Amino acid sequence: MASAPPIPATDWLPDNSETGSLSLPDGRRLAYATYGDADGYPVLFCHGTPGSHVVARLLAAPARERGVRLVTPDRPGIGNSEDASVTLEDWPDDAAHLLSHLDIDAAGAVGFSGGGPFALACHRLPEIERIALIGSSGPPSIGATGRVQQFVGALSRHAPWALGRLFRLQRWFALRRDPSYAVGFVAEETPETDALTADEVARIVRADMLTSMARGPSGIIREQRLLSQPWPFALEDISVPVTVFQGRDDANVAPSTGKALAQRLPDASLALVDSDHLGTLTAAGDGALAAVQRRTRV
Repeated sequence: MASAPPIPATDWLPDNSETGSLSLPDGRRLAYATYGDADGYPVLFCHGTPGSHVVARLLAAPARERGVRLVTPDRPGIGNSEDASVTLEDWPDDAAHLLSHLDIDAAGAVGFSGGGPFALACHRLPEIERIALIGSSGPPSIGATGRVQQFVGALSRHAPWALGRLFRLQRWFALRRDPSYAVGFVAEETPETDALTADEVARIVRADMLTSMARGPSGIIREQRLLSQPWPFALEDISVPVTVFQGRDDANVAPSTGKALAQRLPDASLALVDSDHLGTLTAAGDGALAAVQRRTRV
């Protein structure tokens, strides 16, 4: 299996994570990392698009303190996960194999940004008891889509080669510029957490961007196309409890999207956060973990 191209050593902070991979029935390798409490309640974390398992490092400290085992796979074509034409409808099968591989029979699921739809798709798995969404994308039919997202979605459908060049250019600049360059795609300013300084957060965000394209942009392009098309399941069919965390100042996912998701999902609650896209993840991450832990709701 090809390894990821070099990433600036300064981006790799001690994170106490464990990485591994498993062989899926079709022969593909699915890579994953775990953070937090190795003996804690399992939570499947679905990273954004673009994104990778690295972004879950932002929640490693609250996961450890809360007693959560944060399981974060790289979806197909991301990081060291081999690429394949996996759709939103197919993804729960990959997730189920990962949960079985780790002997997990009950878990929560958290989806950030473009990972929200993938977390919701897992509602059909008997192992998933609750779901939390953080700044989640919604179906094209609800909320408002920003101009950048409209442009990227159109390119993914009609000119994927051009979108590939754009992503490669972004990665080239990210490798050579200050980590704040990567943060600029997801935040107005770099947040900090109780465990991480703003500089550490920026380095994690850059490492996340670089890891997302370790195998090239094909996986990201496919996901962008999937997220710009109708979903293969109806929000009204999701019966598990869902907590929606939405930033009031989110420029990547319009606040109307989070509100619409909470209104359409049968068993959902909405928590508004005074922050932008990345800030919502760092500010609401602990609340999202609390929302999906067994016997715990916010």
